[in-house]
Amino acid sequence: MIVVSDTTPLSELAKVGKLDLLRDVFGEIIIPQEVYNEVTRGEHPAVSAVQSITWKSVRTVSDPQKVFDLLAETNLYLGETAAIVLAEELGVNQLLLDDRKARLVAESRYLPVIGTIGR
Repeated sequence: MIVVSDTTPLSELAKVGKLDLLRDVFGEIIIPQEVYNEVTRGEHPAVSAVQSITWKSVRTVSDPQKVFDLLAETNLYLGETAAIVLAEELGVNQLLLDDRKARLVAESRYLPVIGTIGR
């Protein structure tokens, strides 16, 4: 199963000490480099939690221009935009997104979206 995650599912589950739920449900998750950069900065509980998980893979979007084009078109955040583009590139089974606007953009691009607590 190929699963790409945005920042919010990682950060919110880390806050409550339940980040391993993602592993339990999906096995490995893939996060774009932009999401990794967002979630591993500052004082947030997700910083060390995400850095230490072994069941993640950090990937770079193959065509960064697609990220910038989608950013300009939608005004989403960089992590959300990179997650959508990477999900398209990889042909994901699930894209983990919580932000409503980002979910609508992903769904309009026919991506299978799920949130932290489900559909």
